[in-house]
Amino acid sequence: MSLNKVVDDILRRGEERKREIVHLGEKDRDEQGLLADKKIEESQKKAEARNQALISQLEQQELSSAELESKKILLAAQRQVMEELREQVLAELARYPADKRKKLYSKLVARAKKELGECYVYSNEDDKALLQLPSGMTDGGLINCRGGLAFESKDRSIRLDFRFESLLDDVWNRKMREIFGKLFG
Repeated sequence: MSLNKVVDDILRRGEERKREIVHLGEKDRDEQGLLADKKIEESQKKAEARNQALISQLEQQELSSAELESKKILLAAQRQVMEELREQVLAELARYPADKRKKLYSKLVARAKKELGECYVYSNEDDKALLQLPSGMTDGGLINCRGGLAFESKDRSIRLDFRFESLLDDVWNRKMREIFGKLFG
């Protein structure tokens, strides 16, 4: 073999080896590219899933917040209606006719006399004229109320409160659910 042929042979094999190495490099590059693309795709899917979960969570929080706010508004409106109703009932009691009030007060006086014996009787200024106090019961003075009476034992240790406001509060508290149900049920 001639030296030129040997050199040509070495160059040819070197060229083949170079193409083989380049081919392996390109193949490795393509595989690495595909792996990178898969990793990127997986990362994007995970990020999208996280974002969707976050969006859902935020939507749920906003919905819960809106529901809570609407419940607060509804409760405030219901409370306002209940207060207005209570005030209307109290105003109606205050307009109770004098003859009926006089009968009511006479029953309250009899009850207080039975429970307390001798006692002080308190009323508002308008109702003073309606009172007919038996012996042992003393006018105790004025109280700030829309109507009704308050009684206090002579030693001031026991007090019976039959003011319209107190009577209404008592009924109101016992019947609150029933009243609420009729209004909003």
